[in-house]
Amino acid sequence: MTRLRSIHIAFLFFFLTALSGVYLRLQLFTGAEFGLEYGNLLHGHSHIAILGWTFFAVFLIFLFLTKEHTNKFVKVTIWLLLVVTVIMFIAFLIQGYALYSIIFSTLHIFLEYVVVFLIVRHVRKRKRKIPKSSRLFMYGAVIMLVISTVGPFALGGIASQGLRDSPIFDMAIYFYLHFQYNGWLYFMLIGMFLWMLAKKQIAFSETKMRLSFWVYFFSLFPSFFLSILWYGFGTYGTVLATIGALGLLTGVILFLWAMLEVNNKLRTLFPRIILYLLYLVLLLVGVKGLMELGLLYRPFGELIYDTRSVVIGYLHLTLLGFVTIFILVQFFYVEILPPVNTFFTFSIGLFLIGFIINELVLFFAALFSWLHLGALPGQNLLLLFASFSLLIAVSCLWYLSTSYFEKVKLYKS
Repeated sequence: MTRLRSIHIAFLFFFLTALSGVYLRLQLFTGAEFGLEYGNLLHGHSHIAILGWTFFAVFLIFLFLTKEHTNKFVKVTIWLLLVVTVIMFIAFLIQGYALYSIIFSTLHIFLEYVVVFLIVRHVRKRKRKIPKSSRLFMYGAVIMLVISTVGPFALGGIASQGLRDSPIFDMAIYFYLHFQYNGWLYFMLIGMFLWMLAKKQIAFSETKMRLSFWVYFFSLFPSFFLSILWYGFGTYGTVLATIGALGLLTGVILFLWAMLEVNNKLRTLFPRIILYLLYLVLLLVGVKGLMELGLLYRPFGELIYDTRSVVIGYLHLTLLGFVTIFILVQFFYVEILPPVNTFFTFSIGLFLIGFIINELVLFFAALFSWLHLGALPGQNLLLLFASFSLLIAVSCLWYLSTSYFEKVKLYKS
């Protein structure tokens, strides 16, 4: 498996995520299904986003850091991830949650375990070269990845008991999502970023980073109750959610504090546009923590849970904002993305325009709903424009990345 093919796979998943997003917005705007049921398309979009784009992109960054692309076992794993993910995506589009989509999403879980093994093996092999805090974050990431898979396995048992429309079914979904983006993706991206800083001789506070990890790690478990406070767990649930939310925010603040201390050194590591993207990542993770804290106010929390556009806005802020932009920053570091030029800046700018419009429209739509002002004028048209902007931006980044690698390959030959 060449590095170029791996990059193609990552951007294929990114493109399919953006394309399915356009189809979702197009259906809402026109009222036509275009041969695909909205529910099935939504399932396909969410699965290719999490199990395709974000999962594979994070794994790819790790492979570029460890230079393990040529390992035969890694090659087989990448090909299996490609085949299983694409078939899973198609199955969801055609039948939604049914036999084949469940089979291939389950196969993907077993491939996730293989990736866990590869990450642990390579981190242990290089433990003298990787800062302790970086290793902690990456070990924490794979633990959370394994824990998250309890959710999908539970869904099968819950559905078989005829409880698909019950609250416990939704809880299993929230369990999976919580430990995916608050656990696996958060820890792995920070762990790899700290390793990158160490490679560039940028010394950060190991004490603050380790404390940030442990506070955040142990807070992840009670903070799950933030996602399911709507069920009404009483005082105990509220107390656990409060402990979890405060712990997560404390862990984030410690991480941001440590980053602030090395800000001057970061300026020398990245060109201006990448530095601004990194600042945006840090801002978004802080905003995300404050939003989660707001869920503790019961009336506000119930209002949010009942407002679909806020839930979607939060998920996009996390996955399209914090996670994806952090991935793009790290893509630049490992040279998956080319040196900054005008076309690169245009592509990133177009991506940010799509992301910002998407978030503003979703949250303002919720505000209009809460104030009983009706629908936000032009809401579906603006969301459609945002999704097209994101699709074009992803296509441009795909072209930039692969054309850059072709040139590098030609130059080296």
